[in-house]
Amino acid sequence: MTILDLITMARKNLWRTRLRTLLTLIGVIIGIGALISMVSFGIGLEKNITQKFKSNDLFTSLTISAKAFNFKSGPRNKTQQDQSAQSSVPLNDSLIAVLQKRPEVAIAYPRLNVPVRAALSKDTAATNIGSLPMAMAQYPPYNQLYAGHYFSSDTALEAIVSLSFLQALGYEVVSKERKGNYQQTDTSLTLAAADTIIGKTLVLFSVSLKSTSPFALMGGIENAIDEKETRVKIVGILKEEQFAGPTLREEIILPINTAKRLPSLGFDKVSDLINNKNKGNQYTSIYVKTKSMDDLNQLKKFLDHQKINYFAIDDGLAEMKKAFLILDSVLGIIGLISLLVAGFGIVNTMLMSIMERTREIGIMKAVGGKNKDIRMIFFFEAGFIGLVGAFGGIALGYGLTRVANLIVNNQYLKNADEFVDLFSFPWWLIGGSVLFSIIISLLAGLYPAIRASSIHPIDALRQTG
Repeated sequence: MTILDLITMARKNLWRTRLRTLLTLIGVIIGIGALISMVSFGIGLEKNITQKFKSNDLFTSLTISAKAFNFKSGPRNKTQQDQSAQSSVPLNDSLIAVLQKRPEVAIAYPRLNVPVRAALSKDTAATNIGSLPMAMAQYPPYNQLYAGHYFSSDTALEAIVSLSFLQALGYEVVSKERKGNYQQTDTSLTLAAADTIIGKTLVLFSVSLKSTSPFALMGGIENAIDEKETRVKIVGILKEEQFAGPTLREEIILPINTAKRLPSLGFDKVSDLINNKNKGNQYTSIYVKTKSMDDLNQLKKFLDHQKINYFAIDDGLAEMKKAFLILDSVLGIIGLISLLVAGFGIVNTMLMSIMERTREIGIMKAVGGKNKDIRMIFFFEAGFIGLVGAFGGIALGYGLTRVANLIVNNQYLKNADEFVDLFSFPWWLIGGSVLFSIIISLLAGLYPAIRASSIHPIDALRQTG
């Protein structure tokens, strides 16, 4: 009996009981549809977050800091067991110069972080100031701003702000092209086109010390601390970050030399003020961008050898992949349960078919049919159900995910600038679903096939009806 004969017989036998076959197929389709849609959601979530990190060019960068950091325990405290976690190399301009000379480094600059109170028109909000050199203009996400342009120089009194910070100031900012059909989410905010924000003056209020002497505090806090005003022009607006978790950058960014001139306290802890510790040229952290991911690994080896602490996003990539693997496994198990239920439906269909075709099986054996041929007939019938059910399930799963995408984007992300695809269908998921469905169906047809082949031809021929 050829494979073509087996396929033809399987199709005809299933068509004879098409209602029962259809109901069994529906179970397989639902099982595969649930499996593929749930797993594709986990894959899509991982893909969106990874692409967001790549779009921010985070896999070729690291931050050198005074204290060590690991993804399992977070920043370490300086305890007796962890004295070595504190970097012995001062984070200053000399270290930056050394880093800039290394062949794998594209750019290195200090991370300045100054707390300020910012005012735009009548509204104010508290935040932290970040800084960037002119060289960062060529790297994402600063080469593709939501609106406006990058700084004109390292000393310009200019600023790039984020959309979320503008919301904190009372503005819901949209592009000029989308303002006409934009659906405002918060009516308490002022709807404004992005080009109307560009060019506005942002007033920054930062705190500085009048005196570094701790005795100045005895006369009152106002005698030791003063609030200074700095005016900058908004020249650019950052794109909104999606699937990035906590914000990956500061809300307000100034040119690096402008940020250095910004009045500030110059200390991180009150104890530094009391002990009269002036950091001077020492920074809390240094940002380094390499030319490639291979260069990043080379730089890590150098920093490890020098016992310089650093934090890199790609160090947490393995931990992140473990988390997504657990998520995909949980979602896959939920979908697998539906498919296993469909497998019992296949067993039931095959057993009912054997009862109805007992006399037919006896005739096939009487004319020379072998047990192997009988088993193969039922195997092919079960496999045919699994194959058709797999393609139907893939179509169902894909259709459901498209509908879910439209609902989420239209209802919850309706003001996003780009359509967010929450699901991903790699080729291995499609092929694996088909293969898995056929395997489950064949396993479900194993017992009915063995039972059909074990029927004695004389007993089968004696059966009437």
